[in-house]
Amino acid sequence: MKSAILLPVGTVASMFDVPDAVALTFDDGPDRDVTPRVLDVLRRHGAKATFFVLTDYAVARSDLVKRILDEGHEVGLHFDRHDRITDLSPDTAWKRMLEARQRLAELAGPVSLFRPPYGSQNYLTYLFARLLGFKVIGWSRTADDWRDHSAESSAKQATENLVGGDIILMHDGLELGPAEAIPTLDRAQVADLILTEAAKRGLKAVTVGAILRRGVPQRSHWFR
Repeated sequence: MKSAILLPVGTVASMFDVPDAVALTFDDGPDRDVTPRVLDVLRRHGAKATFFVLTDYAVARSDLVKRILDEGHEVGLHFDRHDRITDLSPDTAWKRMLEARQRLAELAGPVSLFRPPYGSQNYLTYLFARLLGFKVIGWSRTADDWRDHSAESSAKQATENLVGGDIILMHDGLELGPAEAIPTLDRAQVADLILTEAAKRGLKAVTVGAILRRGVPQRSHWFR
């Protein structure tokens, strides 16, 4: 059950008043192997999604960014690399966010959505994002697809109690720590299973921008 309390500021976690759609989001890419297969799955389902990209990868794999946009999906900024922004000095965090935004805009045009790596932010990094013109986007459902379990289990976790207005966190890329094992599950298959289940519930998969234009944001006091 979603809280009815809307904070005047905060991270967008989901949406009210969007009963027939959910937003699919993919982090950490673009990835040479997974991103094309995810795009194939989205096209097969007639679904749209938002890709929160790392600019170092986006620049190196600009052909994938072009395909994402050409196929009607949306690009948001994740950061330049998958570092925890809250571990950086304020000066470094600001400079890297500014440069990452500029570099991504050169590839994708103006970008208005931002999701910090690990979902980690404090009041200052949130303010930086807002000063740069970003809406900060979190999530209300996750596929937990960075852990080694089955695609079916991952999709079930993402779709359990799924309702219109939810924002689903998934990954096309996957940035893990040195001690973390790389999961063997097929993340494109996870997307396929989630989309199939969403369709059974009468829910269409759209971009974050699309549901932002339709509903009222549920904002979270998302500082961690």
